[in-house]
Amino acid sequence: MITWTTWLLGSALVLLFVFALLAPLESLRWWSRRGAIETRRTFARLGAPTPAAPGPLPERFVVHLSGVGLVSGDGLSVREVAVLDAVRAALPKVTVLADVFPYSVENRNLLQRATRWLWERLERHRRVRRESIAARLIHVRNTLQVLVSADPRYGPTFNAGLAQQVVRSLDREGWVPGCGVPVTLIGFSGGAQMALGASTLLTLLGMRVSVISVGGVFGDDPALDHVEHLWDIRGTRDRLRLLGPIAFTGRWPMMRGSTWHHAVADGRVTVLDGGPVRHDGRGSYFARQPGPDGVVPAERTTALLVGILRGDAH
Repeated sequence: MITWTTWLLGSALVLLFVFALLAPLESLRWWSRRGAIETRRTFARLGAPTPAAPGPLPERFVVHLSGVGLVSGDGLSVREVAVLDAVRAALPKVTVLADVFPYSVENRNLLQRATRWLWERLERHRRVRRESIAARLIHVRNTLQVLVSADPRYGPTFNAGLAQQVVRSLDREGWVPGCGVPVTLIGFSGGAQMALGASTLLTLLGMRVSVISVGGVFGDDPALDHVEHLWDIRGTRDRLRLLGPIAFTGRWPMMRGSTWHHAVADGRVTVLDGGPVRHDGRGSYFARQPGPDGVVPAERTTALLVGILRGDAH
């Protein structure tokens, strides 16, 4: 007799197979239908006369790309929102954005799809049983998109689409080509790879781009040859972030010719101590309860982000 648990596990395995099979197809379909045209139009803006900014520009634009547990662009955890609000308060001349869903080339979140019923059900299930296999399917789906971004075969099309979503987000806040305002992408967890993936096209559009990784899982992306700097905030109790150095061969110690090691050798990578924090959940980078060292992780993360954006961290 098939039990409910067996059926649920079997269904999860089938969905995993489907997700893995379809992961690269969304970006390839977008590219074949309109991605190439949209990318050419984006580059065409470089040759056009620079329009006047609609108003005073900030000293810096910051775009936050969240982790693989994200269901929609506006679905950040309360803890993440609190940290970003604290950064805004500390840096009033910096514009902080968090409206991009980084696991889609079209900024189409999981609740804007024909499978919305599935993601809503999994999200409700996750609130009740956070560590269940079914709830983890959201993480798996988005993690596969991280792998697509890092894949040299499929990554360029996916990252081109994501970069244009970042541009559209900046456009809504008054950014104009050639304005010279630096752009910093903050990537939490798998969002760090997405931030790097989008950075190559952004730099080709003439932006000064830097990246902040918070517990980031990322590979030796080609963008490491283009970004001005990468700050890597690492928690000492964060084991999941170790997937990056393990899973991506370009970050292995013996791969000295990779973009990662070039950036390290050039002094464009700075590792910062995120404290005794876990990757997510209680005791994570955004936690509001004091950690083992007596420091509130969210306050430490906020201080690190503010210091970087002020130019205090090197």
